[in-house]
Amino acid sequence: MNRRHALLIVQSVLCILSAIGLIVADLVIYFRGISEQESDPMAQVYTVESIAEYGAIICPVIRVSVIVTVILMILKVKDPHADRAVNIPGIGTNTAGKNPSATGKARMVILLIAVGFIVAGILNGSIMDVFIKASKICTECIGLG
Repeated sequence: MNRRHALLIVQSVLCILSAIGLIVADLVIYFRGISEQESDPMAQVYTVESIAEYGAIICPVIRVSVIVTVILMILKVKDPHADRAVNIPGIGTNTAGKNPSATGKARMVILLIAVGFIVAGILNGSIMDVFIKASKICTECIGLG
C-alpha cells in the first residue's frame, strides 16, 4: 500500500468518525435533555452551551478531515475504484460554443475561492457556529427543540 492509498483510507475513516461523532453528540444531548425535562419541564435543554460542549470534541476531527481532503486535492489523488462517468455521445459536449479550457479555469477559480473561505472559516472558529446551527436545525426539524 502506498502513501496515497493510505491517505484515502485516512480520509474515509475521518469522515466516518465525524459522522458518528455528530450523531452520538446529538443523541447524547437529546437523551440528556429528556432526563432534565422530566425534573423541570420548562428547562432549556438545547442551548448553545450544551451543543458547544460536544462540538469541541468533534471539531478537531472535522478539521483534520478537511486538511486531509485538501492535501488529497493538492496531490490529485483519486480513488481508482470510484464511479466513472458514463460516456454517452452528445452528453457533456460543449454545445454552447464556449471554450472548454475557459470553463475549466472558471470552475477552478470558484473551487479555490470556496476552499479559501472554508479554510478561513475553520481557522477563525466558525466551524463551531456551523455545528451549533446544524444541531439546532436538526433537533427543531424532527420536533425535539
